[in-house]
Amino acid sequence: MGKTATKGRKRRTVTPAMQARSAASKAAANELLHNYAVLCLNNPVEFEAYRQAAASLGWKLDPASSEPGYSLLNIALLLSQRRGLTHCAGFRDWLAQGRQVAVSEEALGTFRRIGRKKQNEAQGKPKPEDGQDGEKRKERNRGYYVKRGTFDVSQTVPNTRCPHCGTEPDGTERSTAQCPPTCPVFLPRDSVLPPRDYITNLLSAQIKDDDEDEGDE
Repeated sequence: MGKTATKGRKRRTVTPAMQARSAASKAAANELLHNYAVLCLNNPVEFEAYRQAAASLGWKLDPASSEPGYSLLNIALLLSQRRGLTHCAGFRDWLAQGRQVAVSEEALGTFRRIGRKKQNEAQGKPKPEDGQDGEKRKERNRGYYVKRGTFDVSQTVPNTRCPHCGTEPDGTERSTAQCPPTCPVFLPRDSVLPPRDYITNLLSAQIKDDDEDEGDE
């Protein structure tokens, strides 16, 4: 029998097939994180590119915070799927900004909390940090799922006249016109870089051997 997930007054049955797909998505995400962490820790250029991307995307220390931006762990996960990110948002957020996702572009996945924040706070349980060590990583694996729905600005095209470069949609094919590479919409945002030691600790926590990974589930 499947479990029943509750959100407000809505109830839905979580089937074994859904649980299997979720577990597979988490395993794939952890594998991407492992490989990306190894790359960054062994390549200073990639390490600094991660810090620059984190500053541009808007990083935050508390993954459960309602503040805009992404946790450093989610930024690493996003970069493991696509390099050169500068500004990410969801499908509807891009529409609100006068842009739309281009045809055939694939959504990027991020970790999302499984609705236990209020329950943990009510019970006085501390929230897990952003993958600082193995135990916290295991807690993340149990309390999070992977959701695909994030797109970088490079995956979008203007659906109205671009306020930065003036590019307009092409007639009825509103998804064919793209801003030139020099358009300011693609430029990285200036912000504070995350500390190197914090990044090092976070990336190191993602490098696990096979035996430890098997014990995460």
